[in-house]
Amino acid sequence: MLDLIASVLIKGLNIFFSITPIRFNLWLGRRFGTLVYLFSGKRKMVAYANMKAAFSKEKQPAELKKIVKRVYVNMVQSFAEIVSMTKINKKYVDKYITIHNIERIEELSKKPNGVIFISAHFGNWEFNAVVSGIKGFPIYFLGREQKMKRVYELINSFRESTGNVVIRKGTDVKTMIRVLHKGKIVGMAGDQNAGVNGELLDVFGRPASTAIGPFRIAERTGAYILPAFIRRIKGPYHDLVIEEPMTIGKGEDIVPCMNKFNRLLEKHVSEHPDQWLWMHKRWKMTPVRKLLILDDGKKGHLKQSLAVAEEIKRYREGEGVAPEHTEVMVREVKFRSRSRRTVFSAMSPFFTNRQQGRLKMLKWALESESYETLIKLYADVVISCGSALFGVNRLMKIENYARNVTVLDPGFLMRKKFNLVIVPRHDAGTKEPDKGSNLIVTDLAPNLVRPEDLGKFTEGTPREGKVRIGLLLGGDNRFFTFSESFTGTLTEQIKKTLEEEDGYLYCTTSRRTGEGTERITEDAFKGYSRCSMYVSGKLDKDEYTVEKILAASDILIVSGESISMVSEAVSSGKAVLVFMPDKRKRKMTKYERFVNSLEKRDALKCVKPEEITEEVKAITSGKMKFILPEDKRKIKEKLYRLF
Repeated sequence: MLDLIASVLIKGLNIFFSITPIRFNLWLGRRFGTLVYLFSGKRKMVAYANMKAAFSKEKQPAELKKIVKRVYVNMVQSFAEIVSMTKINKKYVDKYITIHNIERIEELSKKPNGVIFISAHFGNWEFNAVVSGIKGFPIYFLGREQKMKRVYELINSFRESTGNVVIRKGTDVKTMIRVLHKGKIVGMAGDQNAGVNGELLDVFGRPASTAIGPFRIAERTGAYILPAFIRRIKGPYHDLVIEEPMTIGKGEDIVPCMNKFNRLLEKHVSEHPDQWLWMHKRWKMTPVRKLLILDDGKKGHLKQSLAVAEEIKRYREGEGVAPEHTEVMVREVKFRSRSRRTVFSAMSPFFTNRQQGRLKMLKWALESESYETLIKLYADVVISCGSALFGVNRLMKIENYARNVTVLDPGFLMRKKFNLVIVPRHDAGTKEPDKGSNLIVTDLAPNLVRPEDLGKFTEGTPREGKVRIGLLLGGDNRFFTFSESFTGTLTEQIKKTLEEEDGYLYCTTSRRTGEGTERITEDAFKGYSRCSMYVSGKLDKDEYTVEKILAASDILIVSGESISMVSEAVSSGKAVLVFMPDKRKRKMTKYERFVNSLEKRDALKCVKPEEITEEVKAITSGKMKFILPEDKRKIKEKLYRLF
């Protein structure tokens, strides 16, 4: 029924347009083009995102938005011309279409091996054949059956009204070769996604599946490849440029010729970006995916985002994608002020797809350098950690028509705005999600530590004694403090353990460690005969210190006020003992909920300093076993939602 209605409407338009001036028809096309643009949904976003990927470094979002609108206007104008095609004749072509290098097709039409007239969905591409047919060089189209058969046949009748031929059946390679052997011209488009059978070649900086067919046929038959591009100048006026012919010898590599066509396509599209059909998913088959990590300046948050990026990279490698095809970009996000960040965050649940290309709110909220950096990037996946970046993440997803991930719960209003939400179990109120949910509840904070990767950090690290103990020491925060007496007791107990168990220590403090705690720890362990490694966090310039300690140790002792340190320790697969510093308040904290939850799952053991010796003995005697949480598996199982 829809096919019948559409065909009747097009016939009616054809009758109407045949008696109205072409300028009126195009004026009507421009008006309807604006309406189509306004009511277009995903395709409009695809067009903008494709254009952003190609031109983000040179064009501002507002400019890209205007170009997308013109793409729709030009597309509907072209449709108006197609429906008016029955009134187009030689006089019309001579008046409105300027042909550059027509002698090339005149000369090649005399050759016995035929010509492959290859073009793109650029300008009013149907006019390539119209002009050729009217000028006496009819083109054979390779027609493919469409679902709306009446409309398909009607459009074909318009095409054939100017002397061209649509091959409706038998559109295989043999049919094309027979036409070319007769010295005829075969018309093809070479700019669309060619699927799994295409060759991945660079188009605007990204690999795109490029059609092999035209070039392979040219190699087999000796036919000339003649690229041509037509563009609208203004109203009914067009320029048709016939490029230099290309030939491929028998047995020659077809890729250089394919690349040459892609460079011609890029040239014409770059000069007139509003003339190409950007809403087509040209890069659907590209293996390259760009991951944008938004950094709020907090080292722990950045580590968690990097950990998610690493899981994505491993997931894609498991799917057969080369590691270099997953590109990770880290960009710091700085707000102009805390108050602007608050307002921006409050507005973020109400951002819609209409914000694509309209980033005034982002410009108002961010420092100019951060804003300029972000708008010049294209990303396929946006990753962030922390509440400060929920809104920026959401807006960058819209801007790039991307997928997105956040670590930490963005709240009920925002959860559905993300493709994946990774929520640590200790977050209050978080329940185990349904199987199809976008939520992933993890036992640990995402981190980069994997047991199988730690071996590479053991080289050059001394391994002595019966048992090797790693000490990861954090620092004061608003809930916990390291008093001198607590730190003194801790160091004494660790020394006692080392002496009794023939143990050796690998120790590092953190940048948060207070001066008093640092002094007591340094006095106790630096230069101590059973301390194989002591590193002050404030002076440490080795980014892999923690990994080296994890790799060298059999047992890890960690301060529990650092969720990231505990997570890394547990992820190592080693035995982990966690102690809590002195509490400032009685209220139960998220840090305690976190370690208590892990203890219930046998991932670690909570201890007091004076219990360390006893627990270490229990571990070395084999009385205590630890279970590694399966967070990475949980994340991997839902990464399909991003691709």
